[in-house]
Amino acid sequence: MSKPFKQLRGRAIILDVPQKKESGLQLTAKDEDLIMQEAMKLWTALNVYAIGDKVEEVAEGDKVYVRTSALEHSEKIDINGEIKLLATESDVVLIW
Repeated sequence: MSKPFKQLRGRAIILDVPQKKESGLQLTAKDEDLIMQEAMKLWTALNVYAIGDKVEEVAEGDKVYVRTSALEHSEKIDINGEIKLLATESDVVLIW
C-alpha cells in the first residue's frame, strides 16, 4: 500500500489507533486526550501502519503490543485525517 509520505527513518514505527465509537457529545481536546490515555491501557494488539528504514523485527501489518507507558508518551500524527501513534521498535514487547 502506498503511503502519503516518502520515507520513515530510523527505528520508528507508526501504529494505527483503534477506532472508537462515535459519540454525540462535544469533548474538548483535553478530554479527548484523557479518554485516549484510558483506552491505551486496553490496547493489546495494535496494527503496524509503517516502519522505519532501520527496523528489523517488526513488519507492516504485524499486530504488536506496546508498553502502555510508551504509548502514553508517543507522539500523535495526523496522516490523511487519521490519528496515528509514533513509537520506536524498542517499545514493542510482543509481536503477534
